Amino acid sequence: MRTGMKVLLIFGLFMIYGAISLALKGGDSSRAGVGGPIGLIVLFACFAGARAIWKYNPDKDNEKQSDGKDKHQLDKNNS
Repeated sequence: MRTGMKVLLIFGLFMIYGAISLALKGGDSSRAGVGGPIGLIVLFACFAGARAIWKYNPDKDNEKQSDGKDKHQLDKNNS
């Protein structure tokens, strides 16, 4: 995934977080804070999502599957 697309996805994620945070505060944007304990959970989930978006690299996943070798051994009984 290209860097520009990752930045746009992370920006969209934080925009969604902003809407959720505003809803948790009851629509009053002048109040400080993150919206209580639920707001903290949503904030940490947002940071985890941003980290996952940034670290996602589909090229590495394709390299693992493109070698054509199955590295898993099946347990078979020959009896």
